Amino acid sequence: MREFMNKRRINKKLLATLILSFGLIVGFLPQIVTAATPPIASSPCDPLYYKSLSARAWLEAEREITQNQNLILKPDSVLEYTCFDLFLRELATHASNMLSETSLYGSPMSNTSMDNALDDLVGDSLINYINANFEQTASGSYDLLGGHTAGMGIDHTPTAITGGAYSCDIMRRVWQAAKCINFISDPFEDGFYTFQEYASANDKRHLPDRCTAIGGTWSTNLTTAINSPPWTDDPVKTYLNNLNPSLCAASTPIPTGIKVNRPVLTPTTYDEKICIPPGCRYNPVTSLCTPS
Repeated sequence: MREFMNKRRINKKLLATLILSFGLIVGFLPQIVTAATPPIASSPCDPLYYKSLSARAWLEAEREITQNQNLILKPDSVLEYTCFDLFLRELATHASNMLSETSLYGSPMSNTSMDNALDDLVGDSLINYINANFEQTASGSYDLLGGHTAGMGIDHTPTAITGGAYSCDIMRRVWQAAKCINFISDPFEDGFYTFQEYASANDKRHLPDRCTAIGGTWSTNLTTAINSPPWTDDPVKTYLNNLNPSLCAASTPIPTGIKVNRPVLTPTTYDEKICIPPGCRYNPVTSLCTPS
């Protein structure tokens, strides 16, 4: 009987221990909350943000294209570089005794007949070609180097063919002038500009003739990408004022928990504090942050 009672007491203690343990476990279990399934977006890309990215890409590409086209000059005519009409003059001199101006087959036609033949056959078309493509523009005439100011005074315009010697230094002068061109030689057309400067001024591509009006594409993309993008920025709290070294007094000193004892200066005992802004230190006399 005594053994039975002892076993009963042990079972009661074990049951009480199990109940207590279960209660503790349940009490410490975190509350489980089932979250709702988030909606799946129709597209991984925000179309409004993508629109602003596309506008910015257009601005970047157009600025680079515009500047390259402004700095890479229009090629000049090789016929001007070589003074081709002077080759014809040389030919007119040395071919005078070959055909129409020779007396080997009778009386010559005239002493300028070879000159006139070369002029009619080649010279006139040469002059027309040069004038139409490399001399005259809508804004007037221009010199070599595509109308760049460095090429001013360097020019060779073909004239009527007459006998003469060949002498031409145009190629040398052009290469020398091109070699000495400096960047931003014209601050109004040649340099680094902001998107707004490209959008609000005349087209920078002006050699040898300025391009037509830039239209509204610049302004439209500038508005979409920068000025008024179609999306809203996330609010950001920067706390930059707390790090401004010129606003030491506006910063609140932070206690470090250390008490400072010094035998000479006043106060001799104070609670150490630090200041967050760079270049600022804690002044125990005024209890403020002051410039270092």
